[in-house]
Order: sequence, then C-alpha cells, then structure tokens
Amino acid sequence: MKEVLVFGSLVIFFSFTSVGQSQDIQTIKQLNQDWLNALPKRDSSTLIKILADDFIMIGANGSSQTKKDNLMNLMSPSVETKSVGIDSVKVRLLTPDVGIVTAWTSFLLSINGREMNGKNCYQDIYMKRKNKWVAVSAHVTLLDMHY
Repeated sequence: MKEVLVFGSLVIFFSFTSVGQSQDIQTIKQLNQDWLNALPKRDSSTLIKILADDFIMIGANGSSQTKKDNLMNLMSPSVETKSVGIDSVKVRLLTPDVGIVTAWTSFLLSINGREMNGKNCYQDIYMKRKNKWVAVSAHVTLLDMHY
C-alpha cells in the first residue's frame, strides 16, 4: 500500500511539473515571436519588456550589443526590418528558471533604401526573474544574404 501511495504522489508531482514546464515553454515561444514581431513595427516598448536590463547580444558581425544598443538599432533610419519569419524554432528549459531558444529565420531588410533577403539562426537565453521571463543573452549567426 505504501508503494502505491508513493507512486501516486510521484505521478501527480510529475504531472504538475510537466504542465508548468509546458506553460513556461509556451511563454518563451510567445516572447520570441513578440520580439520578432516588434522589429518591423519598431515597437521599442515590447523590446523594453522582453530584454533584461543586463541583456547582451553577440551580433552576426561579432559585435557585443546591450539592451540600449538594440533599442537604438531598432530606431535607426538607415536599417529597416521589413519582415521576419520563423523557419524553425526549438525551446528547451535547462532549469525551471532558464530557457533557451534556438531558431532559424528568414528576413527582408532595407539598408539605406536597398532591400536584402537573408537567413540567420540564433540562440536566446531567457531567465525567469521575479516570476517573469526575460531575455538575458543572444547570439546571432548570419547564414545567407542576397541583395
């Protein structure tokens, strides 16, 4: 009888843990989508909510960029994101408070009025801070660009 109670308790525990993990994965996926949606809209208020104050991104050119840098780039008149589409995305929870997004996207940019199509892949690291998921780190790799 004792084994049945222990087994039942474990099943209930892992069921709740799995539901919580699934919700966190969906939250991170939605934040990833919101981030991408914010780019063509130049929606800085959304990025302010998603990016942690100590956010650091390694750009496709190897540069290190802060949250402030990302917000300034978003508003740059010389570069405009026309569209971004997710080709593939995977989200994993490394711990209950750390998740990682690995994604591949296709995009259309306008740089100084010249349109370019491209593909990239990136990894974003999210942390749950004060019960809220925020992006703390990103690394982008450019895969292809056509003028």
